Amino acid sequence: MEIRPAATLALCRDTSHGMEVLLLQRTWSATFLPGYFVFPGGAVDQYEAHGREHLAGLQDADVSQIMSLDEGGADYMLAAVRECFEEAGVLLADTATGDPIHADHPARRQRQALFNNEMSLAELCRQHDLTVSLDQLAYLGHWITPPGPPRRFDTRFFVGVAPEHQTASHDGQETIDHVWITPEQALADHRSGQRKIGIPTLRTLRVLSEFSTTGELMRYAMANPPEPYPTQAWPAVKKGKPILLEPNAPAYDEAVKLDPEGEGSTHADIVPGEPVNIAAGVTRLTAPNPGVMTGPGTNTYLLGHERFTVIDPGPVNDDHIEKILELTGGNIEQILVTHTHIDHSPAVRALKDRCNCPVLGWPAPDGIEHDRTFEPDEEPVPGALIGTEAGNLKVPRPRRQSPVLPVGGPGPAVLR
Repeated sequence: MEIRPAATLALCRDTSHGMEVLLLQRTWSATFLPGYFVFPGGAVDQYEAHGREHLAGLQDADVSQIMSLDEGGADYMLAAVRECFEEAGVLLADTATGDPIHADHPARRQRQALFNNEMSLAELCRQHDLTVSLDQLAYLGHWITPPGPPRRFDTRFFVGVAPEHQTASHDGQETIDHVWITPEQALADHRSGQRKIGIPTLRTLRVLSEFSTTGELMRYAMANPPEPYPTQAWPAVKKGKPILLEPNAPAYDEAVKLDPEGEGSTHADIVPGEPVNIAAGVTRLTAPNPGVMTGPGTNTYLLGHERFTVIDPGPVNDDHIEKILELTGGNIEQILVTHTHIDHSPAVRALKDRCNCPVLGWPAPDGIEHDRTFEPDEEPVPGALIGTEAGNLKVPRPRRQSPVLPVGGPGPAVLR
């Protein structure tokens, strides 16, 4: 199956109650992700390169270098701009004087013509003397659809700020609804089943949720483009048989980290009850509670060598609790709970009763998905460091509630 190049744009805006992002709902008749809420985006077409004639600021060579491409990086960004106009009605283009176009600009009335492939973005720019400034977008992520779905895309994710004088609207054909929503609320809606959201969109929303304003977000994204996407398949074992993992497979990063020589010694599937040492002093133990939200089960992390910190003890399951006590020898000095979903925190009480250790976390918010019996002994202070034998955990803003563990200095985080 051909893997088509594609681009998507997380369009954000500042509001009095926080930063919001635009999500569009795909039609239920779509072949790919029917009914899902997505960012504006789609396949890169053969005419995108013509738009390079109308660029202002960054040129293709600049963008391609940022995206670790030999050439054609601008085509992805131009596709994101075009799709945003077609699907959401927002055109990120400037007039000849360098000013963003307004809602009443005649170019906006040709949205349907672009949607119907009657004209290209380059032709629209030529007709109205418009330019596209690629420095108003930032490269945020890269995702290749794994094998299985009816269509596969090699998608670049970008982020940008919505112009003040344009109003977004779904196209009524490929998209049937739209919403401006905070990333946190979108994630909560997905967890509750209110909105269907795919994995790459969820990953992007989690990144967006770390920022309060579009200014913060854009400064971060401009300064931290994604690392080049790996291309080499990696050997592993799944259900007792040797396999090759594609770079976008869920187990790929772990297999590369745990088996850097590529000997095929790691498992590509998570086995509940089987401890996995993922870094020095960091062990993952998966609870036997498979489900839609937990996958094979809730991941509990044990940090330390002689004195242990337990992160997310999981559900009340005797086998899981006893395995935690066995692996730690009962030497648990503290328990951290990243959030209070009923699959993450209920085992806290049993471990605390056995080990008499403090519990750190935030009280459970309203909602049937939360463990209302959870009572922390201490609420972590945002920005503070929590010491463990495996390294320091940095406490993020309370709304995200997900400690980050840098292992071995300022390199990539093992836990997020």
